[in-house]
Amino acid sequence: MSTQDGARVVVLTALPVEYRAVRAHVQDRVRRSHPRGTQFEVGVLPGVDGRIAIAQLGKGNIDAALGVDHAVELFRPSAILFVGIAGALHDDLRIGDVVVAVKVYAYQGGMETDAGLLARPDAHDADHELLQLAQMAAHDHYELPDAPPVHFRAVAAGDVVLNSRTRPLAKQLVSHYNDAGAIEMESAGMARACHVCRVPALVVRGISDRADGEKETVDADGWQPLAARNAADFAVAVIRDYLSQPHEVPAAQPEQSSTVQNIIGVGAPAFGAMHGDVHIHAPEDPLALEWRTLSRPPPVPWRKQENHTIEHTALELHLIPVGDVARIEVRRLPGLADTLAGLLPPEMSAKSSTDEQAARAVVTGHEFGPRGLLVSRDGVRSAWEPLPSDRLGAIFDDDWVTGRLAIALRILLDLDLPRAARYAPAVAVSKAWMVTVDSIGNLPRTHAGGFGRTNIAQVPAEESLPATHLERLTGEVAAELTARLAAIFRRR
Repeated sequence: MSTQDGARVVVLTALPVEYRAVRAHVQDRVRRSHPRGTQFEVGVLPGVDGRIAIAQLGKGNIDAALGVDHAVELFRPSAILFVGIAGALHDDLRIGDVVVAVKVYAYQGGMETDAGLLARPDAHDADHELLQLAQMAAHDHYELPDAPPVHFRAVAAGDVVLNSRTRPLAKQLVSHYNDAGAIEMESAGMARACHVCRVPALVVRGISDRADGEKETVDADGWQPLAARNAADFAVAVIRDYLSQPHEVPAAQPEQSSTVQNIIGVGAPAFGAMHGDVHIHAPEDPLALEWRTLSRPPPVPWRKQENHTIEHTALELHLIPVGDVARIEVRRLPGLADTLAGLLPPEMSAKSSTDEQAARAVVTGHEFGPRGLLVSRDGVRSAWEPLPSDRLGAIFDDDWVTGRLAIALRILLDLDLPRAARYAPAVAVSKAWMVTVDSIGNLPRTHAGGFGRTNIAQVPAEESLPATHLERLTGEVAAELTARLAAIFRRR
């Protein structure tokens, strides 16, 4: 990766008004594209060394998490910030104030019972160094004329726009997340993804409304640009200080390749946990995946619908160890099952279980299922989740499938378990006869066609890869597995 292409800090935003506020600070911008389509601009902040990348992802925690994944694969940044606007939950916060998140709550996790909601909070603390730099920047900020106040509060993030102080969600936040000073829609996904990628993260928000039923009026009065500008100004001050600090450059970063196509080859993790500061020597050609045909393909524990519930069409991935690998002790399985459950979004209320051969965490409800993770004692690692769908059935979107397979690979590979030298990946789509090849951008649809006749589209475990390639070249592996599945659908 050349110096021109690299970025030590990545700033993510959701809305155009947020992106423009950050972009105004960045000079000498150069466009960079992730192979999955996410667009970044890379440039400099005048007067400081080190380049930053910026991106606008759209609303929601899922897009934020995928944005982190793409940023890490493309740049291997030392820090990621999410900068934008938010609604105030505390009465002392005024429109235009800046909130730095000391922690982020994924507030939608919980269990609904006859006694009410039992909260199951998922919280991520801000990175210590970035938070310290933000506190120092706040001291300097107060000396500026007409500078907006900077507050350090928890932030609540979910996939709901809150515009009321009396609705059940508002009461839930007061009861269970009383220290949350602001609410928005992206930071939970971003913080979770940064946590599992082991990238320091910080959230900076400008208050644009009070989440009190007056949002439309306040937005029409033009407060969003002011709030976004205040957040961007403060975030850039933190980034300037951060870039002036000495930081060790990751060993895997220098000169891997000068092309966008090769950069994904040195990508680091996403949703699930990664290899942290352990750096493994990459092959001379980062894209030369070392596939080897197996003389005797191993059996694959394809997911079977053993119950009689109505389920969505599912995408499944299995990593079958090739060669010797230490067996997992039975006594470790319960703890492993709890670990697997913790890797699934808390709002889905995953159920963990074990038997004498495996640990698993499963979501079976119609809203989120079928979804789960499984690890067997002999080292097989499996993950599955529903394909995007509407009332006309499921769709196979190449980009979506590639992104989800990459995330699943990283979750499975980061588990603290005995590891084989090589794995044979296998992928499948169950209920394939209900699937059409399409784009998630077309959902919901008014018509669909091209249904197949087979119930399961399978790519068996006939070829293996080194575990290091699966870990270091995750995006390329996911793209190849997607292509093999797509070939099955397109020839039907």
